[in-house]
Amino acid sequence: MAATPAEGPIMQPPSDPVAAVTHPDPYPYYAALLQRPFHRDGALGLWVAASAEAATAVLASPACRVRPPSEPVPPPLRGGAVGDLFGRLVRMTDGDAQARAKRAVAAALDIPADTVAAEARRRAMALVDDGLSLDALMPALPMHVVGALLGFAPDRLSEVADRMRDIVAAIAPGASPEAIGAGHEAAARMVALTEDLLETGGDGLARYLRDAAEREGGIDPAVVTANAVGFLFQARDAGAGLLGNAIVTLGAWPELRRAAAADRTLLPGLVQEVLRCDPPAQNTRRFVAEDTGIAGQALRAGDAILVVFAAANRDPTLNRDPDRFDPARPERRLLTFGHGRHACPGEEIAAAIAVAGLDALLDRFTAWPERPAGYKPSPNIRMPRFA
Repeated sequence: MAATPAEGPIMQPPSDPVAAVTHPDPYPYYAALLQRPFHRDGALGLWVAASAEAATAVLASPACRVRPPSEPVPPPLRGGAVGDLFGRLVRMTDGDAQARAKRAVAAALDIPADTVAAEARRRAMALVDDGLSLDALMPALPMHVVGALLGFAPDRLSEVADRMRDIVAAIAPGASPEAIGAGHEAAARMVALTEDLLETGGDGLARYLRDAAEREGGIDPAVVTANAVGFLFQARDAGAGLLGNAIVTLGAWPELRRAAAADRTLLPGLVQEVLRCDPPAQNTRRFVAEDTGIAGQALRAGDAILVVFAAANRDPTLNRDPDRFDPARPERRLLTFGHGRHACPGEEIAAAIAVAGLDALLDRFTAWPERPAGYKPSPNIRMPRFA
């Protein structure tokens, strides 16, 4: 099935690719951005990689790091539990130790798809039956599913979700001292809970990660603990944004919603097309550690690059007829989960959680919103708000 969005009111385009993340309709702007596939934005002080070719070149370049070499942890987070956690996440580090830990993380996430689907369905039905609002459901579902997959007991999942909310709020750009303080407390608690989980074993992601790290050898136990928590950290806002953007799609297109309600096998393709067309992670940043050349441009150590997934996914060299929303799209290609050594290995789990959420909502929900009330302020995550 294919769908084409209805035309909305004419509005001013976003001022830049960071502002585009929370714009009601940033995609005409992103299409124009593709005409400048790799360029310097003087106002932002960033290079912007918009095309699929430029984005993959940046993500594959050994000169481009996930953090500035002189600042592995954001200064406001240093000296506390959030900073310690942040500095040990494989997604925030580079080098040989990162590569070993990344292999362990990928191995731990290699769990049967039906196991993930069953847990996601169970948690989605429970949360929907609890009567959570859409705004509450979106971040709660990935936390409850990933928390359960890690091995946390059902009566612990609400605390896990609350603690991760505080950690994510502390890491957000411009977080207040109060939010950072609450994040340090939450991070210390999550590390303690996760250490207990790793010690007691159990049959879940935490155990799989511990075992995979032991096979790799030479991985600091504190890194293992941090990256077990990191499964939750990485899933929260991105998972909430994916489910939310899929809800927006079904709300905007009643015909597509009716088709999906009648045939749930459409949901996986629909979620994949949302990941391509309206991805939760709209961009990511890279920091140049040494002078290099990328996409015909000379870059200097200290330069920063904004890699715009939301534009690259709609590059016609990556997908034919890229602005057409088609859940049955053949040979779909997307960069939403990254590329190269920092590509996210959790794509299947993220998609399964969103499918389960939509499935539960289609069973229980009737008042689908035609459009969101707005988007949560963020420089990179597109997460709708419905209240």
